[in-house]
Amino acid sequence: MDFYFICYTIVGICFGCAGTIHLSTQDYRRSQLTVFWLNASPAAEGILLAACIAPVLALITSLIQGGFWVIATFFELALGAIIARFLIPQFLLNILALVSPLILIVTFGALWGFWYI
Repeated sequence: MDFYFICYTIVGICFGCAGTIHLSTQDYRRSQLTVFWLNASPAAEGILLAACIAPVLALITSLIQGGFWVIATFFELALGAIIARFLIPQFLLNILALVSPLILIVTFGALWGFWYI
């Protein structure tokens, strides 16, 4: 159970980072905090899109593997998003969002049984 809690919370943190950065790019007062994301390059958009699709994949994975445990997965994802929004500073959000594709590949690979971490 601890493995799933940690994995889904990490996915929620990646989602929270992407959501916070997306909101920061739309607010001109906070735009200086997200310099990399302002130019709207395809790489930046792809990173944010991957991090925003990840919770949906996590819920589908949990539904297939555990049935009603999908409710707990939803709360674990929400906990990760809350942690990212309120406890992680902005400069670290940028770094986490940049490496989130690698984090998500490793996490989903372990959840889907491709490898063990």
